[in-house]
Amino acid sequence: MTEHILALATASPPHVFRQMDVAETMIDLMQMDQQEGDYLRKLYRNTTIETRHSVLADFNMSRKQWGFWGSTYPDKIPGTLARNEVYKNEAQKLAKEAASKAIQQWGGNSQDITHVVTVSCTGVCVPGIEFQLIDDLNLSWDVARLGVNFMGCFGAFQGISVARAFASENPKNRVLVVCVELCSLHMQADRKPETLIANALFSDGAASFIVGQKDKSFEKPLWEIVKRSSLGIGNSQKEITWDIGDAGFFMQLTKEVPPLIRRNIREFIDNLIDQRANLGECDWAIHPGGKAIIHAVEQSAALTKEQTEATWKIFRRHGNMSSSTVLYMLHELQKGEKEWCVGLGFGPGLSVEGALLRRSS
Repeated sequence: MTEHILALATASPPHVFRQMDVAETMIDLMQMDQQEGDYLRKLYRNTTIETRHSVLADFNMSRKQWGFWGSTYPDKIPGTLARNEVYKNEAQKLAKEAASKAIQQWGGNSQDITHVVTVSCTGVCVPGIEFQLIDDLNLSWDVARLGVNFMGCFGAFQGISVARAFASENPKNRVLVVCVELCSLHMQADRKPETLIANALFSDGAASFIVGQKDKSFEKPLWEIVKRSSLGIGNSQKEITWDIGDAGFFMQLTKEVPPLIRRNIREFIDNLIDQRANLGECDWAIHPGGKAIIHAVEQSAALTKEQTEATWKIFRRHGNMSSSTVLYMLHELQKGEKEWCVGLGFGPGLSVEGALLRRSS
């Protein structure tokens, strides 16, 4: 028997902002002069992102009306405790919405879910969101639970691996996985280039999927999970970091990441596909750590714009939602026709994660 993704759904926060409006807000907040402002506008424009979502409404209001960030920001900055309190409330709502949609698409009884797994790196809850979902979704109280935390942008791939392992144990197992990330809670006020880039890229979103072996007549599998692969690139521990400070979480992404990916990704892809399919026969879901990373994969694998259309579309509309992002791309690719799909993610390490999926007939 093989394991399949049986359902997949997404949930975005209600507040959506235009990228260049956020740039103007940041220029005002940081009281930048003309030269600094022009630099920031160029940075935001060059991301190619058009809109991003957040659980916070502040960026759609004047600064005097700001609630979470406060009218005196950045003179007074919310601490990690305040940010995490918002996470505990809002992440739960978004996770419930995404998971409810996945269960509805699956078509089964929520009481038949045997495992629930949550993936997140933007906040902390004890008990975890996976425990709270039991009540929210009317799951059985003997459901097995697991939190996959602080894996970064490639966390969804770890969720796939865990779900596949659980599903392989018993044909009756149905594993619900929820990725939920509220990156916008961790906006930072300093002017270091790495911080300005992170502020320009990250956003909020949730996605959920169900994995199991197909043995129920009502189920309509989306993809067979054919293979999972991982690669840690040596001497790269400082290229992507995710640290906790007194004013939230700090994401750092250096300029060396795209070249490192470009040098290593083709061999990784070839090993992942392992002659099962031609590169041109695949759809692609590439985690957008930034446009330079997408370009690095496109050039290394000689991909066409058609093959990476879903990647660019989600990046333009949502930005980088950390672990949730690649699932948004797979959701978009549900409408595709190609037999094969390659998913790629990148995160702290520098780590590369991949999944080879085959469209279910």
